[in-house]
Amino acid sequence: MTEVHVRLGAREVLRGLNLALKQGEIFALLGRNGTGKTTLMRLLTGQLRPASGDVQVFGGDPGREAAPRRLMSLVPQDIALYPRLTVRENLEIMAGMAGLAKREISSRVAEAMALVQVEGRQRDLIDHLSGGYKRRANIAAALLTRPRLLLLDEPTVGVDVDARLSLHRTLRRLRDQGMSILLTTHDLDEARALADRIGILASGRMAEEGPVGDILRRMFGDRREVVVTLSQEPGDTVRSTLERLGFAPTANPLEWTSWSAGVEGFASLPAALRRQGIDLHEISLREPGLEHVLAHVEGTRS
Repeated sequence: MTEVHVRLGAREVLRGLNLALKQGEIFALLGRNGTGKTTLMRLLTGQLRPASGDVQVFGGDPGREAAPRRLMSLVPQDIALYPRLTVRENLEIMAGMAGLAKREISSRVAEAMALVQVEGRQRDLIDHLSGGYKRRANIAAALLTRPRLLLLDEPTVGVDVDARLSLHRTLRRLRDQGMSILLTTHDLDEARALADRIGILASGRMAEEGPVGDILRRMFGDRREVVVTLSQEPGDTVRSTLERLGFAPTANPLEWTSWSAGVEGFASLPAALRRQGIDLHEISLREPGLEHVLAHVEGTRS
């Protein structure tokens, strides 16, 4: 995508968006609701055309040409399977709907089930599967056409930790086989653990993009978050003192934070705060993470 603009009614949803995916990578797209994640997916699948700018998928325009659309598959957030049919029956129907020849269907279904490891549940009704296995079957349906690009909308929402980790292993296997994967997620732990690169959408633009470690170094350098936990809720005098020292309150009235370059002087900070009449329960240093990146991006774009 190059300098893509999309307007829906009076609202400009995407404003000069640029994005390039690499072969064999997992790219996680983050952002508040309404920042354009769904719009971006619709552009890639050809359901929507930009007002200006260029959208290219494997050298073709998915809004005008069928060829690039045949090279990708979308896994929706909702389970798009028939609940009263088995896993195999669903996949056989989906394979036929995708236009696969009858002689290919059985082998493609077996291949897709093996990729997501649902062969052992192929005769179970979708209704009888756990949330994690339903997600796997949902992904299997998208793999029937052997896509080069897999698009996933919130792929692990509503599943337990074990199922999420299993799905992560599945996606990594697909990536290692050369597939490009673009997923949207609100789960910061998922993005941090799974993605080779992340992108953060804000105000219709890609506010940050790259490997998580690179973004953190670029944004925070050697700074660490100083977290002060008070023994009791502060009065006006203590609040004023903390604000004068550069601390800001959090949602927890007992917790205040500031940023410090490196760790020099940290050991002497508790005594210095107590001399100011501040009754400390605990003080600690916190490494910056994706939650800090999002807070920074949303703060500067609001």
